[in-house]
Amino acid sequence: AMATDDKYDRQLRLWGSHGQRALMEAHICVLGGTAVATETLKNLVLPGIGRFTVVDSARVESADLGNNFFVEETDLGKPRAQVVCNWLQELNPDVKGAYLEKDSKAAVAEGRAFFEPFSLVVACQLPEPVAAQLGAICQELNIALVCITSLGFVGKVRLFKAEHAVCETKPDSELGDLRLTDPFPELRRFVDSIVMESLDDMQHGHVPYVVILIKAIDAWRKGSDGKKLPTTKEEKDKIKQIILGMRRSDAEQNFAEAMDSAYKAWIPYSIPDAVKEVLELQTSNPKSDFWIVARAVSQFVRDCGKLPLAGSLPDMTATTDWYVKLQEIYSSRAGGDCAAINAHIAGIQRELGVDGAVSSEFVSRFCQNAQYAEVFKIRTLEDECRPCSTEEGGVDLAEEASDEESLIQWYLALRAAEKFRAERGHLPGALCGDGEAALSSDVAALTVMGTSLVDSYRAVPYVEGVTIDPKILEEVVRYGGCELHTTSSVLAGIASQEVIKLLTKQYSPLNNTLIYDGLHGKSQVLEF
Repeated sequence: AMATDDKYDRQLRLWGSHGQRALMEAHICVLGGTAVATETLKNLVLPGIGRFTVVDSARVESADLGNNFFVEETDLGKPRAQVVCNWLQELNPDVKGAYLEKDSKAAVAEGRAFFEPFSLVVACQLPEPVAAQLGAICQELNIALVCITSLGFVGKVRLFKAEHAVCETKPDSELGDLRLTDPFPELRRFVDSIVMESLDDMQHGHVPYVVILIKAIDAWRKGSDGKKLPTTKEEKDKIKQIILGMRRSDAEQNFAEAMDSAYKAWIPYSIPDAVKEVLELQTSNPKSDFWIVARAVSQFVRDCGKLPLAGSLPDMTATTDWYVKLQEIYSSRAGGDCAAINAHIAGIQRELGVDGAVSSEFVSRFCQNAQYAEVFKIRTLEDECRPCSTEEGGVDLAEEASDEESLIQWYLALRAAEKFRAERGHLPGALCGDGEAALSSDVAALTVMGTSLVDSYRAVPYVEGVTIDPKILEEVVRYGGCELHTTSSVLAGIASQEVIKLLTKQYSPLNNTLIYDGLHGKSQVLEF
């Protein structure tokens, strides 16, 4: 009932009932009960995740009242996990919340057994070594991990999932799948059945632009000495001239649509590189629904040379009869392709010894979005702590450091702060006074750790001359380990959006670290 409730209507338009169902079935573990944790959970409770468990050993203190909207003065001294859990549940009665009075590090130390019940883990303000240990546990369980660090005016969000397969990446600019350059037989017969010269003005002004473009390509090919598609500007302009030459008046909106979509008439059909990688990839989880369907699609491509037809048709000026007929042609062809893939699936399941059918809804959805399928392989947190060359997937530290717009210096400073916390047991500046003299000791210590961090990259080529910015280190010490609500709110908004992407397996997740600079209102994604 939850996935079809009217109160979720707007978000259903984004990720559909199947996406809402994925949220409803999720059980999220949140390590920590600070502002960034509660703001993240707020953004997940409101759209209707199924369950959450807050793991936190702290008691509500005065500092929490200044940055955490999910505690009140009357909550002072109470278990923070319990307090925030109770307040969060009031936001949405559909969501079930639970809490454990347990230190995050202790939960990680329990290993796999503790995290097995969860669909995804959100770790807030977790020390770097503990986060790396948690990443290894999540990798073993094949669940996603989202780590969030909020410090003063800056912070970072780090995603990890060893293999994240998405068939609905939903790119901003979609070319569509109209097969204009190589129409399938049913579409060809429909186009040929429309004789432009014999149409009256009303009909002529309602010929679907798909038909106009295919006829324009046909006309161009007749005078192109056997050339299949235009490649030069002059040849492309010729296609446009043919379209304009077919038009009877400037008022014909269908020809304006054809001109707007003319580029689709000269882009040759091809399977995107990301999709080829999906179809060729040897996965460690071959029995999952995604990989069974991907393998079936791969067999289909070997047989037909093309992906299954998406079957969707954009809005366009056309008579009702022509538009419905065109829809039926695309839909029927897509249904036939999907049926062929279902036949491949049955054979693959027998070969793998898999019982139970793959959902027909999922197969249909995969076929509709096959041209946008992608697999994201995100490097582990442990790998991030072992610098490597750009050829091995590492970031180009020297190039980033030379770019004034890059936030790499904040990344290095945040990692240096983690080294400081691991050695001293607290974040830089947390136990100092407010004066420069009081802060100088921690600044000196953080500088040594930051320099050591940069030195660890020396084994990687092309990082000579890179140094850590002393002004940024001083700023980190001045933060005194504090967490500001404004910074945490922004980071939580980003993190919760990524959680929804990971749970619904829709849209492309960030890969893999986002740095946020609240001082200048900037953010940057870096891949480590």
